[in-house]
Amino acid sequence: MSVAARNFLLKLGVRTEPPLSDIMGYLEKESAKGIDARDDAALTTALQYLTQRLAPKGTYANQFRHAKVDFLPCIRQNLETSEVIKEVKSPSTCYFNPTAMVMGFSVLDPMLTDTEQIGIRMNIHRDPSCQVLLRRLLQLVDIAKAKLDHLERQGTKIGTEAKEKDIEKILVLFEGVFLYLSSRTSDFQKRHLSELEKKPFIPCKCRGGRLQFYTADQVFFVKRQPEGAAGGDSIAELLFQQVEYNAFLSFAGVKTEPSLEELFALMMKKPDEVLDSLGEPKYKMLLRRIAADPPFKRITADIRSAPFLLGYLIVDEDESEGDESKTRSKAQYILAKADDIHIVDNAFLRRQFPMLISPMEQTLEEFYRRIGSKYVSEVVKKNFEVMGSTRRGTPLANSCADRIKERRPLLLSPSITSRPLVSNASTILDNLEIFQADSIRAIYSFERSSKMINVTCCSKLTARKSIAIFITNNFELFDLGSCIGDLILQHCELKDAFFLTSLLEASIGTLRNRGFPVDRIVKPQPPAKEAKVEPRKETPDITNRETSSNDSRGSRSTGTVKDGSADAAITNPTQPSGGFDTILKNMYPQCDISKIREMLGPNPSKEKAAAVANELAEELNKNVTGSEHENKNGTETDTESMLRAKKEKKSVLGKMREGLNPVRGIGGKMPQILNKRISGSPQGAGGGAGFDGRGKSGESHREGRGVGAGQGDDAESKGREDAVQKSLEAMLQQSIQSSRSVNSSGVASQETLLQNLPEGIDCGSNGCEVVPAQNIRPFKGPYGNFKSRYGIRVMAAASSTLEANEAFGFLSNNFDAVDKFSVVIGHLVQIFNLGLGTVAIYYDPNGNTIAFNSNKAFHFNLRFFHAIHRHDWKSKGCYSYWYTVFCHELAHNLVSAHNKEHGKYTESIVMLYLPALIDFMTQNGIA
Repeated sequence: MSVAARNFLLKLGVRTEPPLSDIMGYLEKESAKGIDARDDAALTTALQYLTQRLAPKGTYANQFRHAKVDFLPCIRQNLETSEVIKEVKSPSTCYFNPTAMVMGFSVLDPMLTDTEQIGIRMNIHRDPSCQVLLRRLLQLVDIAKAKLDHLERQGTKIGTEAKEKDIEKILVLFEGVFLYLSSRTSDFQKRHLSELEKKPFIPCKCRGGRLQFYTADQVFFVKRQPEGAAGGDSIAELLFQQVEYNAFLSFAGVKTEPSLEELFALMMKKPDEVLDSLGEPKYKMLLRRIAADPPFKRITADIRSAPFLLGYLIVDEDESEGDESKTRSKAQYILAKADDIHIVDNAFLRRQFPMLISPMEQTLEEFYRRIGSKYVSEVVKKNFEVMGSTRRGTPLANSCADRIKERRPLLLSPSITSRPLVSNASTILDNLEIFQADSIRAIYSFERSSKMINVTCCSKLTARKSIAIFITNNFELFDLGSCIGDLILQHCELKDAFFLTSLLEASIGTLRNRGFPVDRIVKPQPPAKEAKVEPRKETPDITNRETSSNDSRGSRSTGTVKDGSADAAITNPTQPSGGFDTILKNMYPQCDISKIREMLGPNPSKEKAAAVANELAEELNKNVTGSEHENKNGTETDTESMLRAKKEKKSVLGKMREGLNPVRGIGGKMPQILNKRISGSPQGAGGGAGFDGRGKSGESHREGRGVGAGQGDDAESKGREDAVQKSLEAMLQQSIQSSRSVNSSGVASQETLLQNLPEGIDCGSNGCEVVPAQNIRPFKGPYGNFKSRYGIRVMAAASSTLEANEAFGFLSNNFDAVDKFSVVIGHLVQIFNLGLGTVAIYYDPNGNTIAFNSNKAFHFNLRFFHAIHRHDWKSKGCYSYWYTVFCHELAHNLVSAHNKEHGKYTESIVMLYLPALIDFMTQNGIA
């Protein structure tokens, strides 16, 4: 048609486009036909024609009002048969994202060209809303449950194979549903999922082959092991249902692993099922975790009465091997409540009666005790019968009474034993009476059983209501020590009885050599002034041991001193000086030891020793001769002499600090003798005392100078070394326990420059040290409390906005690593007997700081854990690495600089707590 003809027709009123109502009428009429009668090609062409003219500047723009008219060809999946069904839907009842079909929604037929343009221009939703999705999810759960009920009712009619196929179809269906929902996770908010909190919607196949739905807090994600890692069933895998990781399920509340609170709740609710699933070794390992970090604030009646504790019944069996018979013990374990299980503090009493006992591990014993278990010695009742005649004032009874009276201060000293004494322990020993009996019989009773055994010692109330100890002719000192322990200690275990026995049995000199402060507690008798020796009556020796050669020599030299007291009199001609005389002599070898002791006086305090050191330093400065101050030209000027004297005084005062002030806080010094113990150097303190370490092939030579020359191997020297080592360990433990809580608001410190220490107290570090700045602030985390799951504070570096964004983003995406790291650090905190409040985990994307000590609180960088140990965080390598880092930071409680002194403290802390680390890793199966 020509242009002129076209224009003529337009003037006559002919329209160029049909009205929208005509097109919609055709589409509605054509789509209503059956599938066989429908002209799909014409229908598709008409849809394309309509879509093009619904564009923003199209003919029918803003005219489309047919959202509820069924004219769109769609497809839908039959969820039961997985068959695809073709149907016609309106724009308001279908979607144009084809993946929504997995949940049974109708979507535009993919055979249409450009379904996205059709959907946008006809106001079709891309996906269902969050509320619609959750309603459809719960509908699918109800349909699946009805299907499962139908299968159960059919029983064997449909066959096992058909039932398995139907169950597998349900699992595949929900796998696709959750995969689609994970793509929509960003559209959901927590309020949308509130109706899912208590409803089971996650299908899992149980061990018996049954399919069951669970809530989000009953299911955990499968934990993938790295390649090459040793396999093994985890506690979560054995106790809970597991599913593959899914973003939607994670948002709904499914976690990677169960918390200790959840594990404990399951143990309380179903202890037998947990034990059957885990087995005895893993169940005990779980008990250790609970004991180390109890997931409850207080012990309720339900906890005390719940039978979730492992109790062991020890059966002793006699087995014969040839002519020899051996006793073997077999243990049977059952679950019981705390009141039915007993803690073994006396193996002898345990062997007398069949009873349930706790695992013989200190952590578990303390936990059982806290829950309500009692010691064996508490539940086994003891009664004693004194047979035959009893005599008072016999030589044996008097000898025993004298020994108890002599060792009374040691037995009652609070610094000797950590066991608490009874309130009237002193009165008991003061009023104690000793009787000798022909024989003694002990009657032990437990529940309805009783046994009688002959013993050699016991305690009973006399008719006058006083306490008396009865001994037989050949009594054992261990029985006496056990008897005294039961009287003066609130709770006496076997090790306490052995300890008290050693205090009664050993001589004073032996106790001194072992490190006991006998010079302060047991006052040695002074040497006799008269040389006349009177004959002595023979008295029984209650130790039943021959007198040592050292004791004999001591007795002959004094005539009146017993049990090694002569040694004390010889080595301490004046009053005891607490060891300060030796330290000062090592510092000032030119001073006479007797003068030092005279200046110190009896039982000097630390402040007194420091004052004496100052006096000696002043005296040495006054005695400087002119020849010592001569310069190259002959005589120094007054100014040069004063400067030289001042320098020497500073050096002497530096020695004083080394010898008398082992703890000075940051930058403090140790005594040289402690340095010797830590470093392992064979050199002695002071002017050549001990060994100089210059021998060849490991040999050492003694020097003749100083008070310690030639005495490095005698008993007194060893005893002093033991005392020094104990003093060092006590000082280190006190320093560690002085650790403080982490600042909840974070850390903001400037870069610090540490200068060399002054001459005389420098440990030999070279140059200056730059302590980097730290700027970290709290990170709220997924639990909303600024802490990890196990209660350790979490922080992030915030030196700049860029760094803060990077740190916060990393922590948000890797908080599972934070929880793993907190487990490692939490266990190390228990090894050092600290609180969780003293440590924090932070992430710093820059810098080389692995950890730092801020005001005696410890901060550990997650970046290094994530890079090194994230996949093998339960290994010995991981715990050893962070144990060493922790020891390094603990040493900064004493010294801030990285000098020789800090290194020595670090080594000492490592050695002091290494046994506890090894025990922990052994008990928890860390390989």
